Amino acid sequence: MGLAIQTKSFECVIDDGLAHMVLDQPARGNPIDGNFCREFGLAIAELSERADVRAVLLSARGRLFSVGGDLTALVNEGEALPRTIKAWTADLHAAIARMVRMRAPVIAAVHGNVAGGSVSLMAAADLVVMAESARISAAFSRIGFSPDSGSTTTVTRRIGVARARRFFLLGETLDAGTALSLGLVDFVVPDSAVQSEAERIAKELAAGPTEAFGAIKRLFCQAAERSFESQLEEEAQTLAAISRTADAREGVKAFVEKRKPVFAGE
Repeated sequence: MGLAIQTKSFECVIDDGLAHMVLDQPARGNPIDGNFCREFGLAIAELSERADVRAVLLSARGRLFSVGGDLTALVNEGEALPRTIKAWTADLHAAIARMVRMRAPVIAAVHGNVAGGSVSLMAAADLVVMAESARISAAFSRIGFSPDSGSTTTVTRRIGVARARRFFLLGETLDAGTALSLGLVDFVVPDSAVQSEAERIAKELAAGPTEAFGAIKRLFCQAAERSFESQLEEEAQTLAAISRTADAREGVKAFVEKRKPVFAGE
């Protein structure tokens, strides 16, 4: 067992290339609050810079994955609410941006219900494994709020502008089958298998060519904003850079030698 990061909001254990981050406030529904935003930001800053982190698995304890924002805390802010929102989102938004761009793939294991800003946290993962009975709720408009946490980008990248707009305007709740058909999640499995399947995928990715994974993530992040010609050149430049890595040399050599490659994440 490797390094453990323990906070009020979650715990994270790094073992054999896999950082397993577990939301750990089950009695409260694993909410997003000031502590979570700050602690999540610090954790992602560290994980994104650690050479021994080659995949991240995000899951949660308790009946729910996450209820989203802590509405009780927000109500208590009164006139200070706008300042509080800016403070929380300063930490959370930076963390999600770094998570999306970090070289290690991020896998989310979702059970119960995921709502509000936590939908973006889920959608920002590179792969999402969802339990059959789980639900995804767009809660913002139902309480008179607009989306945050990168929701209008992360969800839109997965399901498109029109469908994402409908999801948020109508405050919809999606079941697992609908979420899968839209592309909001990548796999739907029996409730009893969601954790084991997500961990299996995460361990497989943790043993893979981490630099190549990071390059793939970055290319897809910018694809929608670049012209076709610009993206083609970016692909060429990125592939040339990746071809210099030890894992790329190992991958080609293993293919020629007709054996399974052994990647070191370098």
